[in-house]
Amino acid sequence: MPALVFAFTAAAQAPPAERVLVVYNAGAPESKAVASYYAAKRNIPAANLCKIEVSSPDQINQAEYDRAVKGPVQKCLDRAGKDKILYIVFSYKTPWLLEMPPPQETYALDQFIADPWDEYLPERAANQGEIQPYFGKAESEGDIYEAYVPLADYRQQPSSKRIYSVWRLDAASAETAKGMVDKALYAEAHGLSGNACFDRRTDPTTSVPDFAYGAGDWDIHQAAELARRAGFPVTEDAHAEEFGTAPAPARCDHAALYTGWYSLNHYNDAFSWNPGAIGIHLDSASATNPRGGTNWAAGAIARGITVTAGATTEPYLDNLPHPDQMLWYLFHGANVGDALLRSERLLKWRIINVGDPLYRPFPKSAEMDERMKPKILFALLPQIMLDDSSVAGAVAVSERAASGGETFAVRSEHPDIVGVPATVTIPEGTDAVKFPIRTFHVSADGTTVRVYVKGKNLEKSNTLIVFSLLERLAISPGEAKGGSKAVGTVAFRRPAAAGDAAIALKSSNAAAIVPVEIKIPNGQTRAVFPIDLQTVSAKTVVTISATYAGMVRTVSLTVTP
Repeated sequence: MPALVFAFTAAAQAPPAERVLVVYNAGAPESKAVASYYAAKRNIPAANLCKIEVSSPDQINQAEYDRAVKGPVQKCLDRAGKDKILYIVFSYKTPWLLEMPPPQETYALDQFIADPWDEYLPERAANQGEIQPYFGKAESEGDIYEAYVPLADYRQQPSSKRIYSVWRLDAASAETAKGMVDKALYAEAHGLSGNACFDRRTDPTTSVPDFAYGAGDWDIHQAAELARRAGFPVTEDAHAEEFGTAPAPARCDHAALYTGWYSLNHYNDAFSWNPGAIGIHLDSASATNPRGGTNWAAGAIARGITVTAGATTEPYLDNLPHPDQMLWYLFHGANVGDALLRSERLLKWRIINVGDPLYRPFPKSAEMDERMKPKILFALLPQIMLDDSSVAGAVAVSERAASGGETFAVRSEHPDIVGVPATVTIPEGTDAVKFPIRTFHVSADGTTVRVYVKGKNLEKSNTLIVFSLLERLAISPGEAKGGSKAVGTVAFRRPAAAGDAAIALKSSNAAAIVPVEIKIPNGQTRAVFPIDLQTVSAKTVVTISATYAGMVRTVSLTVTP
C-alpha cells in the first residue's frame, strides 16, 4: 500500500517488565497480595510496587486524589524513572472512580493518573475535541488505519507527552484478579485461539454512514473483517438483539475475541471464554464496577475473560475503545497496553482498562502483516470537511495495476453536496491514485455523504462528513432593556474569502432591529453587528437568526420594559 495514506512503521519489541509500576492499597492486604503476585509472575522489580492509602476502595474526591493517589504515584514514578515507566497497573481494591467538584461529575480515576504530570491537559475533564496524542487515526469504512507505533517509540519523540497506559487487575475477588494474569501468560505461551464473535445492530455496508451511531457498527464490522484476515473463525450477527437473545445466536462458546452492542449495563451470559480472551462491549455503562453488578465488564471478568475495557459513566460512543483499531494494533504485534491506549480518543475521561497491559497475544510477524493488508482501501483526505471546499480521495490496491491501468467508477450519494469525477484510473504499474472531491453548501452540520468506488473486481465506500462554514451566532447581552443596544456576532470556521456571500440577518419581532445582512471581512473569521432594542410594555423574547447558504443559526434575546 502506498505511503500517501498512512505510513507503516516497524513495531518495537514489547516493553520489558521494568517499565511497569504497580499500585496497591495499603489498607487492603489482598491488594498488596495481588500486586506482589503480578510482579512475581511478570518479573517486575519489587521497587516498582507503589503504595497508596485511601479512604475508599471504590470512589474518592479530587482533594483526596491529589493527596493520596496522584502525589504518591508521582513520587513512585520519580523513584522508578518517570521516563522509563510506560504502564501503571492498579491492583485489586484500589479506587477507580474520581469525583470532580462542581458540577459534581464522576470520571475514571485511571484516566487521570494516565497524565499525572498534566502535560496533556490540566487536572480537569477532557473536552470532546481534546484528543490524546497517542490516539491513532482511522477511517473504518475505508479500511484505513494509522500504523502501530509502540508507546515506547512514541515517548522517544521530541514532542511527545509523558502519558501512561493505565490498567487495573480488579475483579470480584483477589483470586479472579490473579487469574487474569495467569490466563494472559497461558495465551502467550500457547497462542490465543478460539472463536471470534461480533454483534452489530445493523448491516453498515448497505446504508449506514461511518458517523455518529453508524460508526459503532462500522467499527464492529471492520473488527470482524480483521479477525477473518487473521484466520479466526468468525460469527458476525446483524440483529438488534445481542448474543443470547433470539434471533441473535444463542451462544458464543470458546470465545477468543468479542465486540458487540447494545444493551445498557447488562451482561448476557452467552459466552465461554478461552484463556487470553479479549472482549469489548460498546455501552455507556459497560464498566461501572469491575468487581460486580450487572455491567458487562463485571460479568465477563467473573466468567473468565482475560482483557476488557469500558465506561464507568456516560462517555459518548466515539470515546469508547474502538475495537477495530484495537485489533489492528494487536495483529501488528502490540501488547494490549499499547493497543487500547492507541484506540481510546481521550484521557482524563471515563474509560477503564482491565487486565495485564504486557499481554501480547500476537507476536510481530511478517505473515500477519501481509494478512492484514486489504485488497482495496479508500481514504478521504480529510474525512471531515467544511462545505464549499476542496478535499481529496485516494484509492489504493494491493497489487499494481496491469497494462492500461485499473479504472474505478466513482459515485456520490448526494452529488448536490459532494461532487466527484465519474471515473478515476490507477496508472499502469502503480497501486494508487488521488482524485479531487468538491463539497457544496449544507444546511446542517454533520451532513454525511457516502462516496463509492467500484472497479471490475473491487469496490469500497467511505463517508464524507460536511460542516457548514457558518459556525455560530452569538448575542450580548442576552437580556437588555428596551431603548438600549445589544451586539451580535457571527463567526465562520475559516477566514472569509473574496467569494463568500453575505450573511442574512432577521429578527422575529420589531422589539429588536437588526441589519438586513452582514459580511465578514476577507481574512477574518467574525464580524459584529448592532441590535437596536425598542421600548416594550412587557418582557419580550425575540429570535434573531443568521442565514448563510441554507444554514440557519438562531439565538433568543429578551427585551425588558
